[in-house]
Amino acid sequence: MLFGTKKTAWVITNHAPDQILGGYENIKGDVYAVDNGLKKVHELGLQPRFIIGDFDSVDNELLARYSSVPTLRLERMKNETDTELAIDLCLVQDDYDEIVICNDMQGRFDHALAIVQNLHQLHRKGYHARVENSSQSIFFLRRYHQLLTRRGILLSLIAVNGAASFESSAGLAYPLDGLTLQSHQSRGISNVCISEEVEIRLIEGEVLVVMTYGA
Repeated sequence: MLFGTKKTAWVITNHAPDQILGGYENIKGDVYAVDNGLKKVHELGLQPRFIIGDFDSVDNELLARYSSVPTLRLERMKNETDTELAIDLCLVQDDYDEIVICNDMQGRFDHALAIVQNLHQLHRKGYHARVENSSQSIFFLRRYHQLLTRRGILLSLIAVNGAASFESSAGLAYPLDGLTLQSHQSRGISNVCISEEVEIRLIEGEVLVVMTYGA
């Protein structure tokens, strides 16, 4: 698929960062405002396709400004987080090529872990998804993954749910050839991109990728 042709759902959460790596100004696609993420959507002048949340932290006057936008009001007492239900909504609304969750990952630690769980669920269902904030991109590795990046970017690999075995890599300071990472070890942290193109071949396992820019 050519760059720029992907159909993207942008999930703007309650903890949306001040800026995202790709720039809010470059957002193209459908915007889903999650709870008080509506405030950020309003500040950016974006038009949401859908608004969802329990709205326990949203100003009623702000909500009224978007009375014409389809809105799903959630119960406060529920099993899922607002973000998880927003993702589920994306999946039934359209056939997206990717889902981007805009979250600074600096709020409650349990909420940050829940968003990683959301990514994990999407990965297992075969969807391309990532979290994006001002300095990091977070996603799950595919069997063959090619990254267009920059020299000096930190790339951390975290095995999830047991061991992860790699066949090979290219463009990294610390090659992954024949490497096995365990979910109870931190060996995969802080690798470095030494090329503008990085290739990783995963044999088996599930791997969370955290790319840190400007570290």
